[in-house]
Amino acid sequence: MAISMTKTKSGLTRKEAQIETMVKLAEENSVIGIADLSGISSNAIQGIRTSLRSGEVNATLKVAKNTLKTIALEKFQEKTSKKTVEKFLSHITGSCALIFTNENPFKLQRFLSKNTVPAPAKAGQISPVEVFIPEGITNLDPGPIISELGSIGLQTRIEKGKIRITKTAKVLSIGDTVSEIHAAVLTRLGIQPFSVNLRISHILEGDEVIDGSILDVNEEQIISDLQQAFMSALAIAVDPRVNYYSKESIPVLLGNAVRQAYGLSVEANYILPENVNLLLAKTKAQASTLKEKVSESKIEFKDY
Repeated sequence: MAISMTKTKSGLTRKEAQIETMVKLAEENSVIGIADLSGISSNAIQGIRTSLRSGEVNATLKVAKNTLKTIALEKFQEKTSKKTVEKFLSHITGSCALIFTNENPFKLQRFLSKNTVPAPAKAGQISPVEVFIPEGITNLDPGPIISELGSIGLQTRIEKGKIRITKTAKVLSIGDTVSEIHAAVLTRLGIQPFSVNLRISHILEGDEVIDGSILDVNEEQIISDLQQAFMSALAIAVDPRVNYYSKESIPVLLGNAVRQAYGLSVEANYILPENVNLLLAKTKAQASTLKEKVSESKIEFKDY
């Protein structure tokens, strides 16, 4: 491999400096991730870098040739004697970058999943969303482009020497294949209808290589499952046949005991300050029932 002879301030070539930087990052961080860059533009990568610097996670994204990444991690392996680095290196293929962080890998993946950046439509892509082109004046001059706009369903007219789209139109539905004309028109209009984010393919944490697929979790579903499991466990704990005491079940068990005690005191006509109103209500109801029965029986009382 030919090494560039351009020197940095440290006296290293640019490639040597890149290698040393990655070695230092590997030493300073507990997690190293491989992120797939397929289909992600350089502008999008810069946007992701910005989000990593200013977001809720602290991570560094390094883009370099795979050869340089491999050399850097081999040097890191020599310094640390980590046995799994070689296995990790086998996953550095294609277009990828390294992410260095001390964050929890799940937190990092969650952050990357939520932080998307705009991406242009490319010919041959399958559209994941509906794409609309809004009405309004464009910066396009009249010419052959008018027929291209018309071919994808746009209504236009010339206004002040520019093309105006006179009506908002949907040009792509979910599942449609982006044609070359769609891609060209959207690009010329400056519309980036899609979004991309980094996906971590593999993680090196400690002496373990982790497949990135396990980092994709449905948090809402997990929370729902945990809530359901908690309610089911609580129902069992407070069942009269179980009465299992815990921090969560004791308030419910005490509430049940109080209600049962009130019910028993009222049934036994045992007067307490707390149940006087219940006993009076019970007595009133009994008196009302007795009055109705007496009235229905037509009993005549005689004086003897």
